[in-house]
Amino acid sequence: MDLSKLSIVFKIVIIGIVYIIIFWALRIMYKDVKNGSKRGRNVNRKSFGLEVVNPGENANLRKGAVIPVRREITIGRKGDNQLMLEDPYTSGHHARIYIKNGKECILEDMGSTNGTLLNGKKLRGKHYLASGDEIKIGNTSFKVIG
Repeated sequence: MDLSKLSIVFKIVIIGIVYIIIFWALRIMYKDVKNGSKRGRNVNRKSFGLEVVNPGENANLRKGAVIPVRREITIGRKGDNQLMLEDPYTSGHHARIYIKNGKECILEDMGSTNGTLLNGKKLRGKHYLASGDEIKIGNTSFKVIG
């Protein structure tokens, strides 16, 4: 085979590789532009938190502190909870707060002995939370923010 023919083959291969790289780059950019609007939807997600109104006997909490609620937070006296309360009136697994559909915050009593108070009333099962709601577990109370 002639060197000139080999040179032409290499030129065609290099041009083909350049076109493939350009095609991949354009494809990636198209996907980024197309999915960019989906990322914007996350801006509408609400963020929730619990502001400590009364820390009770808990050394790990202070008044005015904010505990963020991202996906789920379990509350109780046992060490496997995300929020551990040192309160004799708190059950081992007392309550849980979780986010549903990125927009709604739900409080659920986990069958606690002394119950969970929501705005001064004993909670039965699950309840949707709104900003400003007050949660009382034992001697500890929180205000929902978000």
